[in-house]
Amino acid sequence: MRRSFANAVFRLTGHRLCCGRIPEWTAHVGQPWRPIDEAPLNLYNVIWRLQSTLRGWMD
Repeated sequence: MRRSFANAVFRLTGHRLCCGRIPEWTAHVGQPWRPIDEAPLNLYNVIWRLQSTLRGWMD
């Protein structure tokens, strides 16, 4: 199920979602940027985790 979801997302968005560059401004939304173990809910860290998970689920 995960693999088919990740492959469907890739087919719809191409590399934009899984491998796209994360805009720098996302690091400053909500709170100052800190490493993922210190600020896991920072927008930049959330996007990075999502990208990493999608890449892991793909074929």
